Amino acid sequence: MHSWQKSCISGIKKNRNIKMLTKVEINAIIKQIIKGNKEFVNSHENNFFEEFQNHQSPFITMVSCSDSRVQPNVILPEATNKIFMVENIGNQILSSEGSVDYGIFHLKTPILLILGHSDCGAIKAFMNGYSNERNSIKHELQYLEKADLLVTDSAENKNVVNNVLKNIDYQVDVALSKYSDLISNNELTVIGAYNDFKNDISSELGDLIFVNINGETDSDKIKQMPIFENISNENKDKFIKRLACCEVL
Repeated sequence: MHSWQKSCISGIKKNRNIKMLTKVEINAIIKQIIKGNKEFVNSHENNFFEEFQNHQSPFITMVSCSDSRVQPNVILPEATNKIFMVENIGNQILSSEGSVDYGIFHLKTPILLILGHSDCGAIKAFMNGYSNERNSIKHELQYLEKADLLVTDSAENKNVVNNVLKNIDYQVDVALSKYSDLISNNELTVIGAYNDFKNDISSELGDLIFVNINGETDSDKIKQMPIFENISNENKDKFIKRLACCEVL
């Protein structure tokens, strides 16, 4: 953790009513932004940028949660020009429909990746009731109504995990309906995945687990799919699994 982060966190812990960072703290963050950009630029040759100066050619449209803990580098260390990112609370298709359509119909990415994750704040907000949220936030959370999530004030983590999985499945179903022709013609594969940084499903923190492929949620059947034929059995067992989804716990 950087020193400015420690300073900010320490200050916030002392007074949780703090709503604004000091100018000194903001200045430290800006310095980190400049430093980070310099490191990025200095680590890439000019031809890296020249390849995409006039067009982009990603091979993944990724619908991910806006959560700061979930970033493209969980699947690709260098995601530039490889992932067309669509982010919103709850990794939803319909709340960002135009952006997702752009990736599928204009950029023609062969993969649509729906990425849910551990401890999803949008899912927890929906579970606990969100009537007191700002209208803008309620508008986005309302799209989850059709996901048939368990509504409960229980803090049991398995309830959250199951609802995240149910939402991933629902988003995949939405994609199957919207892009059925492309999927039928093998021009698009819809992947539902879970970024696990709490060992909810996986054996190692940070694993990305494949939980749904084109609507198939049975792990054994997924392992037999042609798209995984060159994947080792060890990696199949590690990265293809799920809990018994959608139980009331």
